[in-house]
Amino acid sequence: MERIRITYEKTGAMRYTSHLDLQKVWIRALLRAKLPLAYTQGFHPTPKVAYAWPLPLGWGTKGELMDIWLDDPEGKEADPEVFIREVNRSLPAGLRILEIGKLPYSDPALTIIIQSAVYQIFFPEIKDMEELNSKMSLLMSQEQIERERRGKIYDMKPLIEDWSCGKTTDGEIFMAIQMAARDSAMGRPDELAAALGFDPFAVNIIRKKYILQK
Repeated sequence: MERIRITYEKTGAMRYTSHLDLQKVWIRALLRAKLPLAYTQGFHPTPKVAYAWPLPLGWGTKGELMDIWLDDPEGKEADPEVFIREVNRSLPAGLRILEIGKLPYSDPALTIIIQSAVYQIFFPEIKDMEELNSKMSLLMSQEQIERERRGKIYDMKPLIEDWSCGKTTDGEIFMAIQMAARDSAMGRPDELAAALGFDPFAVNIIRKKYILQK
């Protein structure tokens, strides 16, 4: 049995697809590509696929991860170019495989080895990068950054591992931020936007990549 790690992007209208619906889209595309998918055991076998942390509705991603298991290592999966071409052909606009790699079958699950995630947060209201830099510097100067999640108060500051401000070639101002992404410590860039005084539903968030445990 072969284990394949897929890196993909989700952009455009696909950003508004729920995690549950996204799983269905992937299964249909993998089946249409005629890949020899491995199945789970039990009364209701399903293709053996494992996903990284779900994205909230409206967030995009340029470096999302998922693992699939295949029964025939001599099939299309033996050639990465063929694999990517055949599956991408079956995917809707806005969902696209960027690269694949083979893994040992017994490697730990994605949600165990993911340590952090890097995001880009775009602020439509901000026209001056120094203004955003000043806001973030002032926030980080506080001893604690208290936020509420599910009715509980927590300190966001330890979840912020790195940050910087930048500007795209089109002049859009953004913040690149690395936050903890573990089951016991999950940083949320929308909550950071709220702590900075912005409407979290008005910013545009893209997950760029994961930082994996070595």
